[in-house]
Amino acid sequence: MVSLETLEIEGYGNEPVPNTFFWQTEKTRHLAILFPGLGYSSHMPLLYYPGRLLVLHGADVLRVEYAYDRNPDFHSLSAEERSRWLHADAEAALSTAWSQREYDQITLVGKSIGTLALGHLIPTQPKVREPRCVWLTPLLRNDALKAQISSTRHRSLFVIGTADPHYDPVTLAGVLKATGGESIVIDHADHSMEIQGDLQESIRVLQRIMLGIQGFLTGGVR
Repeated sequence: MVSLETLEIEGYGNEPVPNTFFWQTEKTRHLAILFPGLGYSSHMPLLYYPGRLLVLHGADVLRVEYAYDRNPDFHSLSAEERSRWLHADAEAALSTAWSQREYDQITLVGKSIGTLALGHLIPTQPKVREPRCVWLTPLLRNDALKAQISSTRHRSLFVIGTADPHYDPVTLAGVLKATGGESIVIDHADHSMEIQGDLQESIRVLQRIMLGIQGFLTGGVR
């Protein structure tokens, strides 16, 4: 059984970080945190279903629900200050969630801008030791993110489409080598991992991704 709560998370500028926390009523030592994209919320398929899967695998799951795309204050800032905002919220989310129980396993899932949160946490937060990371449509053309991903060897699954403007096969090969990770690359899939104009094929793509994440969580990617 799982109960739903909202954690009191104080992020950038002492402002609350919106969230939903799925708390296992049975004891668990596994924590998962989901970081959405700028305009791709944690209620949308690429994050909703992995979250449900992690709950079924017995993890406590913190679904971060920041909404920077609807916040004019966020868009008025410089790129550097927006990064500080994202990093502060990610650190606060991790610290608050980690304090809920005694965990010894952590899974991080990020979509698009959410992969920048993962990239920041991995080299800077001592709590994030030997994480499992699911990088959904990572911003591979971001030099800082490439360096952060490559800074530690950790279990990683990278999911991206060839029609995504952030897709870079050379960079993907580099981070795969650095992390010893796995990848799911979908021909013609865009930044939402959809096939434009083909709903049925987009549904099949989602199924393939979910099977890959299922395999990743249980020890191997299919």
